[in-house]
Amino acid sequence: MADLNSIGGIHYEMMRRCYNENSVAYKDYGAKGIKVCDEWHDREVFRKWCKENGYMKGLRLNRIDSTKDYCPENCVLGKKNCKDKNSAHQKLYRNIRQNKAIKEELGIERYVDSPLYRKHRGMLERCYDEKSVSYPYYGARGIDVCFEWRGKDGLKNFIAWSMRNGYKCGLSLDRIDNNKGYYPENCRWVTMEEQAINKRRNKKYEWKGQKLILAQISRLENVSYGKLYCRIKDKHMSIEEAIADIRKGAE
Repeated sequence: MADLNSIGGIHYEMMRRCYNENSVAYKDYGAKGIKVCDEWHDREVFRKWCKENGYMKGLRLNRIDSTKDYCPENCVLGKKNCKDKNSAHQKLYRNIRQNKAIKEELGIERYVDSPLYRKHRGMLERCYDEKSVSYPYYGARGIDVCFEWRGKDGLKNFIAWSMRNGYKCGLSLDRIDNNKGYYPENCRWVTMEEQAINKRRNKKYEWKGQKLILAQISRLENVSYGKLYCRIKDKHMSIEEAIADIRKGAE
Protein backbone atom coordinates (compact mmCIF):
# COMPACT_ATOMS: atom_id res chain seq x y z
CA MET A 1 0.00 0.00 0.00
CA ALA A 2 1.25 3.46 -0.85
CA ASP A 3 2.55 5.69 1.93
CA LEU A 4 0.03 8.55 1.87
CA ASN A 5 2.32 10.60 4.13
CA SER A 6 4.57 11.30 1.16
CA ILE A 7 4.00 13.14 -2.11
CA GLY A 8 5.14 10.06 -4.02
CA GLY A 9 2.58 7.94 -2.18
CA ILE A 10 -0.23 10.41 -2.88
CA HIS A 11 0.68 10.42 -6.56
CA TYR A 12 0.80 6.61 -6.71
CA GLU A 13 -2.62 6.29 -5.06
CA MET A 14 -4.16 8.92 -7.34
CA MET A 15 -2.94 7.12 -10.45
CA ARG A 16 -3.92 3.68 -9.10
CA ARG A 17 -7.52 4.59 -8.30
CA CYS A 18 -7.99 6.16 -11.75
CA TYR A 19 -6.26 3.58 -13.95
CA ASN A 20 -5.74 0.29 -12.11
CA GLU A 21 -8.87 -1.83 -12.54
CA ASN A 22 -7.65 -4.17 -9.80
CA SER A 23 -7.75 -1.36 -7.22
CA VAL A 24 -10.72 -1.48 -4.83
CA ALA A 25 -11.09 2.29 -5.31
CA TYR A 26 -11.23 2.07 -9.11
CA LYS A 27 -15.02 1.65 -9.12
CA ASP A 28 -15.43 5.07 -7.50
CA TYR A 29 -12.89 6.82 -9.72
CA GLY A 30 -11.64 5.37 -13.00
CA ALA A 31 -14.85 3.40 -13.61
CA LYS A 32 -16.78 6.68 -13.32
CA GLY A 33 -14.56 8.42 -15.84
CA ILE A 34 -12.35 10.28 -13.35
CA LYS A 35 -8.87 10.82 -14.82
CA VAL A 36 -5.60 12.51 -13.97
CA CYS A 37 -4.59 15.49 -16.13
CA ASP A 38 -1.71 14.85 -18.55
CA GLU A 39 0.76 17.10 -16.72
CA TRP A 40 0.29 15.21 -13.44
CA HIS A 41 1.16 11.91 -15.06
CA ASP A 42 4.70 13.21 -14.52
CA ARG A 43 5.39 12.64 -10.82
CA GLU A 44 7.98 15.43 -10.64
CA VAL A 45 5.50 17.97 -12.03
CA PHE A 46 2.98 16.83 -9.43
CA ARG A 47 5.62 17.02 -6.68
CA LYS A 48 6.47 20.61 -7.67
CA TRP A 49 2.78 21.61 -7.58
CA CYS A 50 2.38 20.11 -4.10
CA LYS A 51 5.36 22.03 -2.72
CA GLU A 52 4.11 25.28 -4.25
CA ASN A 53 0.64 24.77 -2.79
CA GLY A 54 1.32 24.25 0.90
CA TYR A 55 2.13 20.52 1.15
CA MET A 56 2.74 19.25 4.66
CA LYS A 57 3.06 15.69 5.88
CA GLY A 58 -0.37 14.32 6.71
CA LEU A 59 -2.31 16.31 4.10
CA ARG A 60 -4.36 14.60 1.42
CA LEU A 61 -5.19 15.56 -2.14
CA ASN A 62 -8.85 16.58 -2.36
CA ARG A 63 -10.88 17.47 -5.44
CA ILE A 64 -13.01 20.60 -5.12
CA ASP A 65 -15.61 19.13 -7.48
CA SER A 66 -15.80 15.37 -6.96
CA THR A 67 -17.31 14.90 -10.43
CA LYS A 68 -14.26 16.31 -12.17
CA ASP A 69 -10.73 15.07 -12.81
CA TYR A 70 -7.53 15.42 -10.82
CA CYS A 71 -5.89 18.65 -12.05
CA PRO A 72 -4.42 21.84 -10.52
CA GLU A 73 -7.64 23.81 -11.05
CA ASN A 74 -9.77 21.23 -9.23
CA CYS A 75 -7.50 20.14 -6.39
CA VAL A 76 -6.32 21.37 -3.02
CA LEU A 77 -4.29 19.85 -0.23
CA GLY A 78 -6.24 19.35 2.97
CA LYS A 79 -7.10 16.95 5.76
CA LYS A 80 -9.42 14.15 4.72
CA ASN A 81 -12.94 14.25 6.15
CA CYS A 82 -12.14 17.13 8.49
CA LYS A 83 -15.34 18.72 9.82
CA ASP A 84 -13.81 21.39 12.04
CA LYS A 85 -13.93 24.59 9.96
CA ASN A 86 -11.49 26.31 12.31
CA SER A 87 -8.82 23.59 12.26
CA ALA A 88 -5.36 24.43 10.96
CA HIS A 89 -5.85 22.13 7.99
CA GLN A 90 -9.17 23.70 7.03
CA LYS A 91 -7.67 27.19 7.31
CA LEU A 92 -4.92 26.03 4.99
CA TYR A 93 -7.57 24.58 2.66
CA ARG A 94 -9.38 27.94 2.50
CA ASN A 95 -6.08 29.76 2.10
CA ILE A 96 -5.19 27.71 -0.95
CA ARG A 97 -8.59 28.45 -2.47
CA GLN A 98 -7.94 32.16 -1.94
CA ASN A 99 -4.53 31.75 -3.56
CA LYS A 100 -6.18 30.18 -6.58
CA ALA A 101 -8.58 33.13 -6.88
CA ILE A 102 -5.70 35.64 -6.77
CA LYS A 103 -3.73 33.68 -9.36
CA GLU A 104 -6.75 33.48 -11.63
CA GLU A 105 -7.26 37.25 -11.36
CA LEU A 106 -3.61 37.83 -12.27
CA GLY A 107 -3.75 35.21 -15.02
CA ILE A 108 -0.78 33.27 -13.65
CA GLU A 109 -0.10 29.73 -12.47
CA ARG A 110 2.55 30.60 -9.88
CA TYR A 111 3.13 33.71 -7.79
CA VAL A 112 6.66 33.97 -9.16
CA ASP A 113 5.16 34.47 -12.64
CA SER A 114 3.54 37.74 -11.54
CA PRO A 115 5.17 41.13 -12.28
CA LEU A 116 4.62 41.74 -8.57
CA TYR A 117 7.20 39.05 -7.81
CA ARG A 118 9.91 41.33 -9.23
CA LYS A 119 8.53 44.29 -7.28
CA HIS A 120 8.62 42.22 -4.09
CA ARG A 121 12.12 40.91 -4.74
CA GLY A 122 13.42 44.40 -5.50
CA MET A 123 11.93 45.72 -2.25
CA LEU A 124 13.69 43.02 -0.22
CA GLU A 125 17.00 43.49 -2.04
CA ARG A 126 17.00 47.26 -1.41
CA CYS A 127 16.46 46.70 2.29
CA TYR A 128 18.53 43.59 3.06
CA ASP A 129 21.08 42.89 0.31
CA GLU A 130 24.22 44.86 1.13
CA LYS A 131 25.50 44.22 -2.41
CA SER A 132 22.52 46.02 -3.94
CA VAL A 133 23.38 49.43 -5.41
CA SER A 134 20.25 50.78 -3.70
CA TYR A 135 21.08 49.40 -0.25
CA PRO A 136 22.82 52.62 0.99
CA TYR A 137 19.56 54.52 0.42
CA TYR A 138 17.32 51.92 2.05
CA GLY A 139 18.69 49.17 4.30
CA ALA A 140 21.66 51.25 5.44
CA ARG A 141 19.22 54.00 6.48
CA GLY A 142 17.18 51.57 8.56
CA ILE A 143 14.40 51.11 5.99
CA ASP A 144 12.95 47.62 6.42
CA VAL A 145 10.05 45.45 5.27
CA CYS A 146 7.29 44.37 7.65
CA PHE A 147 7.21 40.68 8.62
CA GLU A 148 3.85 40.27 6.88
CA TRP A 149 5.58 40.95 3.55
CA ARG A 150 8.84 39.14 4.18
CA GLY A 151 7.85 36.02 6.19
CA LYS A 152 6.88 32.60 4.90
CA ASP A 153 3.83 33.96 3.06
CA GLY A 154 5.41 37.33 2.35
CA LEU A 155 5.05 37.24 -1.44
CA LYS A 156 1.46 36.00 -1.28
CA ASN A 157 0.51 38.66 1.30
CA PHE A 158 2.20 41.40 -0.71
CA ILE A 159 0.39 40.38 -3.90
CA ALA A 160 -2.96 40.12 -2.11
CA TRP A 161 -2.49 43.59 -0.59
CA SER A 162 -1.46 45.02 -3.95
CA MET A 163 -4.54 43.63 -5.70
CA ARG A 164 -6.78 45.17 -3.03
CA ASN A 165 -5.04 48.53 -3.18
CA GLY A 166 -5.09 49.63 -6.79
CA TYR A 167 -2.15 47.82 -8.35
CA LYS A 168 -2.02 48.05 -12.13
CA CYS A 169 0.74 47.28 -14.58
CA GLY A 170 3.05 50.28 -14.89
CA LEU A 171 2.51 51.62 -11.38
CA SER A 172 5.33 51.93 -8.86
CA LEU A 173 5.41 51.07 -5.15
CA ASP A 174 5.77 54.29 -3.17
CA ARG A 175 6.33 54.90 0.54
CA ILE A 176 4.21 57.77 1.86
CA ASP A 177 6.83 58.65 4.48
CA ASN A 178 10.28 58.11 2.98
CA ASN A 179 11.85 57.82 6.42
CA LYS A 180 9.73 54.78 7.28
CA GLY A 181 9.72 51.22 5.98
CA TYR A 182 7.61 49.10 3.69
CA TYR A 183 4.34 48.15 5.35
CA PRO A 184 0.69 48.41 4.26
CA GLU A 185 -0.09 51.68 6.05
CA ASN A 186 2.94 53.43 4.57
CA CYS A 187 2.71 52.19 0.99
CA ARG A 188 0.65 52.92 -2.09
CA TRP A 189 0.72 52.28 -5.82
CA VAL A 190 1.42 55.43 -7.86
CA THR A 191 2.63 56.49 -11.29
CA MET A 192 6.36 56.94 -11.81
CA GLU A 193 5.79 60.70 -11.99
CA GLU A 194 3.99 60.72 -8.65
CA GLN A 195 6.76 58.68 -7.08
CA ALA A 196 9.42 61.03 -8.46
CA ILE A 197 7.66 63.92 -6.75
CA ASN A 198 7.81 62.07 -3.43
CA LYS A 199 11.54 61.29 -3.58
CA ARG A 200 13.40 62.22 -0.41
CA ARG A 201 16.13 64.10 -2.28
CA ASN A 202 13.71 66.34 -4.18
CA LYS A 203 13.80 69.90 -2.94
CA LYS A 204 10.40 71.43 -2.45
CA TYR A 205 9.60 75.14 -2.72
CA GLU A 206 6.83 77.17 -1.17
CA TRP A 207 4.61 78.28 -4.03
CA LYS A 208 1.11 79.66 -3.75
CA GLY A 209 0.51 78.04 -0.40
CA GLN A 210 1.86 74.62 -1.39
CA LYS A 211 5.18 72.77 -1.14
CA LEU A 212 6.02 71.78 -4.71
CA ILE A 213 9.03 70.60 -6.67
CA LEU A 214 10.21 72.57 -9.71
CA ALA A 215 8.62 70.17 -12.19
CA GLN A 216 5.22 70.79 -10.62
CA ILE A 217 5.71 74.54 -10.56
CA SER A 218 6.79 74.60 -14.22
CA ARG A 219 3.62 72.75 -15.21
CA LEU A 220 1.43 74.92 -13.01
CA GLU A 221 2.86 78.12 -14.48
CA ASN A 222 3.22 76.75 -18.01
CA VAL A 223 6.92 77.58 -18.29
CA SER A 224 9.88 75.47 -19.40
CA TYR A 225 11.27 73.31 -16.62
CA GLY A 226 14.80 73.59 -18.07
CA LYS A 227 14.66 77.39 -18.16
CA LEU A 228 13.20 77.57 -14.67
CA TYR A 229 15.85 75.20 -13.31
CA CYS A 230 18.76 77.13 -14.88
CA ARG A 231 17.61 80.52 -13.60
CA ILE A 232 17.16 79.23 -10.06
CA LYS A 233 20.25 77.02 -9.87
CA ASP A 234 22.72 78.95 -12.00
CA LYS A 235 21.53 82.54 -11.70
CA HIS A 236 20.24 82.17 -8.13
CA MET A 237 16.93 83.82 -8.93
CA SER A 238 13.85 83.37 -6.80
CA ILE A 239 11.00 81.45 -8.36
CA GLU A 240 9.05 84.67 -8.91
CA GLU A 241 12.03 86.30 -10.62
CA ALA A 242 12.75 83.22 -12.75
CA ILE A 243 9.17 82.91 -14.00
CA ALA A 244 8.99 86.65 -14.76
CA ASP A 245 12.32 86.49 -16.62
CA ILE A 246 11.19 83.48 -18.69
CA ARG A 247 7.96 85.21 -19.65
CA LYS A 248 9.75 88.44 -20.44
CA GLY A 249 12.03 86.59 -22.84
CA ALA A 250 9.03 85.03 -24.57
CA GLU A 251 7.44 88.40 -25.31
